[in-house]
Amino acid sequence: MSPRRLLVLVTAALVGAACVLAEVPASADTGTVVSLTFDDGAQDQYDNARPALASHGMKGTYYINSARVGTSGYMTQAEIASLESAGNEIGGHTITHADLPTLSTTEQQRQVCDDRVALLNMGFTVKNFAYPYGNASSTSGQVVHDCGYNSARTVGGVVSPGDCNGCGYAETIPPASPYFTQTPDSVKTGTTLAQLQGYVTQAETHGGGWVQLVVHHVCNGCDDTYAVSPATLSSFLDWLAPRAANGTVVKTVDQVIGGSLQPPVNGPPSPTTVQNPSLEAATDGVPDCFQLGGYGTNTFAWTRTNDSHTGQFAERVDVSARTDGDRKLVTRQDAGTCAPAATPGHSYRLGVWYKGTWAAGVTTKMSIYYRSATGAWTFWTNGPTLTQTSTWQQTLVTTPAVPAGATNISFGVALPGAGTLVVDDFSLTDQGT
Repeated sequence: MSPRRLLVLVTAALVGAACVLAEVPASADTGTVVSLTFDDGAQDQYDNARPALASHGMKGTYYINSARVGTSGYMTQAEIASLESAGNEIGGHTITHADLPTLSTTEQQRQVCDDRVALLNMGFTVKNFAYPYGNASSTSGQVVHDCGYNSARTVGGVVSPGDCNGCGYAETIPPASPYFTQTPDSVKTGTTLAQLQGYVTQAETHGGGWVQLVVHHVCNGCDDTYAVSPATLSSFLDWLAPRAANGTVVKTVDQVIGGSLQPPVNGPPSPTTVQNPSLEAATDGVPDCFQLGGYGTNTFAWTRTNDSHTGQFAERVDVSARTDGDRKLVTRQDAGTCAPAATPGHSYRLGVWYKGTWAAGVTTKMSIYYRSATGAWTFWTNGPTLTQTSTWQQTLVTTPAVPAGATNISFGVALPGAGTLVVDDFSLTDQGT
């Protein structure tokens, strides 16, 4: 048994009996099942993978990040719906493609549960999950189970053709650990047609089993690492299709795992106030529950300063040169561990204490964002232009009514030009309807 497979099985055991099925070794009468899986919901999957699979009478499983739906480079909701209506499966992949083991348990719950809720609310049947980056822990597996998924897929654990030393040639059917199912390595730009074929033939010649192929992009030159050309994919499907006569078949993940559709499970509620409002707690110099924001071409430096309004610390940014864009400290735009909740129809009173000086003509303002029902963060509005001051002043902004579907608020003061800005003591008050 390979070290990778041993690690996965040991980790799965920690998830608990509710998450683990008994191992059933693959055997000749099991046959070989191939699942064509596509991560992230990239537009090129719809443009290139969809017609290739359809022309071969095959169905795939598409793992979707809800916050990316309809954004640049990703499939629209209507396109995803057309995939499902054609018999393809839609799975979950977290809201924002989060690396789950790096997050707190509650943030993992929001990323996994709320992604599934968003996809269910779009009308999709969402039963199975894929870990972004293939990364998972025992906590992640338990979260995925508790959020209502029937399985979860890692990446790796199945040997590359011709490179095995006591490792698995395929996942078992049913999988030994359904919340840590194993695959060959992700398909990359250097993966050849022969290697794709080898993943299948090595399973066939070693008793059968489940071969999940992990694809990110289907394109020519659109990604330097994780892509397969449409020609290579079509050639592989040409080769794969006739193997059904000898027992090698293509199935979606749901067709392998089975199980009923579980009810939606919401993640934990978000806080109703700004977390760490006086910026006292910090990790690697960045105040906890905040993020260093900005865009464009400019030269800047951040400083955690003792020149504070209250407490011991404030945050300072110095912009020494600017072509375009801005720099700002904003409340963290996460899935709700730090980002305060927003109630549609309510207005909020937002406050930041600040001081600073900047070049003539620079319009320093509060920038305000909201998080949509799909998990995407969107710029909402600005506050009024601030005046320069060498002493602490507070800017207070009452927002318009929160739009329908919005779930959270983020805000901070932006410096869009040369100068210095120091901020401290953030506040948020629900003004009601």
